[in-house]
Amino acid sequence: PEKQRLYSMARKVLGAIVILFSPLSIESLSKLLCITIQQAHQTLRSLHAILDIPTNQKFPLRLHHPSFRDFLLDKDRCIDTNFQVNEKQTHRILVDRCIQLMSKSLKQDICGLIAPGARASDLDHGQVERTLHPEVQYACLYWVQHLEKGGVQVHDNDQVHQFLLEHLLHWIEAISLMRKVSEGITAILSLESIAAVSKRSEEHTSELQSHHDL
Repeated sequence: PEKQRLYSMARKVLGAIVILFSPLSIESLSKLLCITIQQAHQTLRSLHAILDIPTNQKFPLRLHHPSFRDFLLDKDRCIDTNFQVNEKQTHRILVDRCIQLMSKSLKQDICGLIAPGARASDLDHGQVERTLHPEVQYACLYWVQHLEKGGVQVHDNDQVHQFLLEHLLHWIEAISLMRKVSEGITAILSLESIAAVSKRSEEHTSELQSHHDL
């Protein structure tokens, strides 16, 4: 059981590292995955041959050889199931963690601007960094891309719907403070597309069920 637990943790951490759209430090990755830094270190301590693991915990983790990513994602090449990374499943896990992290972290006027008309360009960059930590910024920027890559459909009252009901404006505010408005617009357009596809799929399923009942 202990060996299986360690393999499971290795797949979780390695999977996230090779799937991330932008590298994170071991500190930020731990917070995103909701594990301790000690657990992350224990998992990665024997992987220095394939990973650049900085001594400074705030510097990003990187693969020495980008091709190793393709190896882990290819079940025909990586025949050891203890280390195979299921790409769609990992994207779905990261969607879940991104949404949980944003739901916990985002709020109205997160940087304490007070004045509603204040411009993001007038805000001290250090204040944004202190308030929106790297893992939160990552979640804000990339959760929709993980949603797409994971092939996740959205439905009324699901996790995505509840997040948007409670935190849509907070998310848009965070994107603006990060000066990533164009990326935010792209994400919203992608969400609309995902919702449209999900709706068509539901209608098709309902139609098939109706024919089956008949």
